[in-house]
Amino acid sequence: MDALDHLCHLVEGDPEFEKEFYAASTPDEMVTLAVDGGILIDADDFRALLRSGSTEFWLVRGEESANPIAHLQQVFSV
Repeated sequence: MDALDHLCHLVEGDPEFEKEFYAASTPDEMVTLAVDGGILIDADDFRALLRSGSTEFWLVRGEESANPIAHLQQVFSV
């Protein structure tokens, strides 16, 4: 499981984490949230993973407010 999958599973499994995740609107906020969740990643790593399209959690679920990958793409301008 890569960092994006791990983060998406945290979003899906923890309502408080999900709320904080969708409230994050800058790369710095998202990196801080990920690190606080035990995922060691920086903004450049996020961008590289989002560009690769390799996460198993790459789901099309509608709007950015309901799809963790779409929200990450918005936050990191990918």
